[in-house]
Amino acid sequence: MYYKICFTLIILFASCAAQADAADSRYRVEIIVLTHLEHDQSPDEAAVLEDFSEALDFLTPPPVDEAAAAEVDQGAEAGAVATDAEAAQPPEPNAEEEEPACAVTHVTEMGPEIREAWQRLRRSRPFRPLQYLSWEQPGTPPFPALRLHDLETVFTEDPWLDLREPAGEGAEPAFTFGDTAPEPAVDAETASGPLPSPILYYRLDGMTRLVRTRFLHLEVKVEMREPVFDPALAPAPAVPADGLPEQAPLPQPTSFLVHRLDQRRQVKTGRMEYFDGPVLGVLAFITDISDTLAGENPDL
Repeated sequence: MYYKICFTLIILFASCAAQADAADSRYRVEIIVLTHLEHDQSPDEAAVLEDFSEALDFLTPPPVDEAAAAEVDQGAEAGAVATDAEAAQPPEPNAEEEEPACAVTHVTEMGPEIREAWQRLRRSRPFRPLQYLSWEQPGTPPFPALRLHDLETVFTEDPWLDLREPAGEGAEPAFTFGDTAPEPAVDAETASGPLPSPILYYRLDGMTRLVRTRFLHLEVKVEMREPVFDPALAPAPAVPADGLPEQAPLPQPTSFLVHRLDQRRQVKTGRMEYFDGPVLGVLAFITDISDTLAGENPDL
């Protein structure tokens, strides 16, 4: 009985120490997606693409708020400028808007290890780097999924097209594959408010996630997509009243050819990790930057 109590206490103390260590941990993750140029792998054909839009997206440029830009221009024309005293006075910090030191943050500059790997891939004959993503995150949950994609859109789906004004009036519903399209997640009561943006599917699209339990695990799920078109299904060009020819609308893809890489495994910090597939591959370099967390939060 005595030994069982001692063993239980040891396990309890070890668990508490692991939790305290995780609370003080912070990691920088750097990802390179690459492709094998000399592969002979046949793609899979898919009628429906996987939607990764729920993942945290650092790679899509933020949309331009035209209304806000117009207000700024109008204010400048009206002479609405701050006084010298107000401009010289720094704004008061807002506790609600301050980003905590443990938040997931985007990193744009490559580290030396991953920069050298990118340059080697650019010079190599059988490989080609496609996309780079880097971020910092704590070692405590929740562990967000980050979207990993290029900027070439192969398909756009808008389940809320009929609710948009004025474009929704008399417009055809967005193209969907079969009966698998999601129902519009907006009812009549909320239709007057801002609607979700259309769902974008990119040529290179996927997600990645770093999870810490007892060990670090990295999950990568990436797809390379090529749309397939049927010329017979292309919509006929509209005939204008003046009789001038118009460019025919682009046909909708009937399916997609997809190459996939879907892996999850244990990883270690300070070394290059390689996730290999017949067509796609991922290089990952994870750095333990826990010492920077103590500098950002002296009270820890």
